[in-house]
Amino acid sequence: MRNRSIVISMLLAIIASPALALETPRIIPRSDRVEHPIDQVFGTLKHYFNDSSLSGFRLTSADDKSWTLIATRSGIDGENWKRWAFCKTSAQQMIYQFEDGTVTVTVQLQKAGTQSAFVTVSADFQGDYGLGGQETTIDCVSSGSLEQDLIAVAGGPAKESH
Repeated sequence: MRNRSIVISMLLAIIASPALALETPRIIPRSDRVEHPIDQVFGTLKHYFNDSSLSGFRLTSADDKSWTLIATRSGIDGENWKRWAFCKTSAQQMIYQFEDGTVTVTVQLQKAGTQSAFVTVSADFQGDYGLGGQETTIDCVSSGSLEQDLIAVAGGPAKESH
């Protein structure tokens, strides 16, 4: 009897919240193969993230044991923001103005043979919006453009222009 009530409760929860089941993830990693050795790809990306005049990023972590790089960028201009991210706002927040954007990028490399690497990039965007004295930070969804740009920096295929 107790198991039946648990099953019924679970079914009701699933039926009552179909929107949650259909919600797409906010951060979707993008991946591609790069025809360069993994240590070369790691070095290229590490240099790119370390040179803020080149990339606008600040390297926060570089682990050559796990082949993982983490970098952040803030002060993203409106034009790049429009290309890189979309923020779902409430009806009340729709009149707010974009003030600043930040992104944390995680790059994970895997060996794909002696002369190639598999690059996976994920980007976590947050936008700061304000109106008068009110400010709010919104978790945003990536368009995938920044991730493809970074894969191209690593030596992967260049993104097609639209």
